[in-house]
Amino acid sequence: MRANVDSTICFQTKAARKHFLFKHSSALRLPVQVLSLGADVLPEYKLQTPRIHKWTVLHYSPFKAVWDWLILLLVIYTAILTPYSAAFLLNSDDDGSVQNCSYSCSPLNVVDLIVDIMFIIDIIINFRTTYVNANDEVVSHPLRIAVHYFKGWFLIDMVAAIPFDLLIDRTGEEMSAEPTQQTTLIGLLKTARLLRLVRVARKLDRYSEYGAAVLFLLMCTFALIAHWLACIWYAIGNVEQNRSIGWLHSLGVDLGKPYNSTIKGSGPSIKDKYVTALYFTFSSLTSVGFGNVSPNTNSEKIFSICVMLIGCEYSFAV
Repeated sequence: MRANVDSTICFQTKAARKHFLFKHSSALRLPVQVLSLGADVLPEYKLQTPRIHKWTVLHYSPFKAVWDWLILLLVIYTAILTPYSAAFLLNSDDDGSVQNCSYSCSPLNVVDLIVDIMFIIDIIINFRTTYVNANDEVVSHPLRIAVHYFKGWFLIDMVAAIPFDLLIDRTGEEMSAEPTQQTTLIGLLKTARLLRLVRVARKLDRYSEYGAAVLFLLMCTFALIAHWLACIWYAIGNVEQNRSIGWLHSLGVDLGKPYNSTIKGSGPSIKDKYVTALYFTFSSLTSVGFGNVSPNTNSEKIFSICVMLIGCEYSFAV
């Protein structure tokens, strides 16, 4: 009889404790569930008040959740604009004034500078953000946080945050390289920002249990791959402009805007070239190409084969 009474009291105590924790943590639960990009929501350590050092950010705090979403948006912007800028803008004859333009005279360069600054600030914040060790304990000691970050994502974040275009512009006056080679090098180096997509992919794994979210992520991934391949498809055609059988020359003839070596900026506009390249990659990835945009040179045919293989692999994976 005594044992039953004790178990009843223990049960009531545990129930009261759970009710108390639920009641007093409800104000924190909603924003964390909505904003957090972590793999878990409100484990036991989040219901406690850990002792942290000054100027240390809790990894499950609302500020960190909002900051992670901001960095996520910047990474998405980088994943879209960096390949497009490297392929279509840096080597474009129509925008020759922009190639030699500094940060102060181009909106796109100003945005790139802001993105670089935000990525650098994110590195500083990560050096002051707590983490959970193998024993489910919140680690807030600055030295241990720094060591943990160095062993983890520091190298990827550091490479993605280097302002290569600014560094090359500063040293470009002392270099004898051609402007075209310099802008091509800038475009290739800026693609290092795409390394941050690895972190984003890992953080988005928590949404794999929702069917609608998985479908949306697959659609976005497919569109992003098609965008990247469209940039590569244009880069191949741009390299072979001296040959009159490439897809860009065929596009110029079809649109009534043929290339003329004596007229600077002749040929289709950037909008025409990008839309056509994206149309070709989408139709090739889905294996429903209509042949109105077709590869002509060996390089274009090899790339088209690779695109169709990627489309087949993606279909099987899905």
